[in-house]
Amino acid sequence: MVSSTLIVAAMGAALPVAFATPSYPVANGTTPSGPTSTGGSKPALQTVAVGQNGLKFTPDTITAKVGEQIVFEFFPKNHAVVQANFDSPCKPKDGGIFSGFVPVPEGRANKTFVVTVQDDKPMWLYCPQNAPMPHCPQGMVAVINPPASGPNTLDAFKAAAAATNGTNATAPSGGPTGGEVSTPGAAPGTPGAPGSPSSSPAPSLGSATSATISGFLGLAALSAAILL
Repeated sequence: MVSSTLIVAAMGAALPVAFATPSYPVANGTTPSGPTSTGGSKPALQTVAVGQNGLKFTPDTITAKVGEQIVFEFFPKNHAVVQANFDSPCKPKDGGIFSGFVPVPEGRANKTFVVTVQDDKPMWLYCPQNAPMPHCPQGMVAVINPPASGPNTLDAFKAAAAATNGTNATAPSGGPTGGEVSTPGAAPGTPGAPGSPSSSPAPSLGSATSATISGFLGLAALSAAILL
């Protein structure tokens, strides 16, 4: 007859194995890890209000590094951002940026115009709206990365714009160029779209738990039979 001491010892050795936490293979042979970076840090942002405080850009002087983004937010009633040459205020520069007109009945517009700074050269800007009066000659101008010295200052650009009071400002034909029109707060993707993360069901512990209990019950039955 088998010693009851040996049977108890065998059961004691089997218990940790029977109730051990089951392990599962990692999908595709990968190893779980913590959160990782998804492309590095985001570019720095600077916000410019267009028409929030009357016919002006706020601020009207912006200093930005290459790669930084300028976010133009629009306020009543209907403004746009156009790039000009310093010596031709209120007229669009060939190949310059243009936000398109953004009508705003009240409050802040539900879209912005985002420009990424490509170099450190000055960007002279104006609003081309002419109703009920020309905005550019009224001083609605701005500059990104003004010269550190010399006669080409924002005040000089503003004075040259004021001198065109008898001539309406002009806007480029066509739609926005040189920047991106976006909606603040929009989701980065839509559910089900390619590249969107999808949820996966957590692995079930039911089958593993059932197998563990069945194994332990079988071991107990075998031990009882030996004792008998």
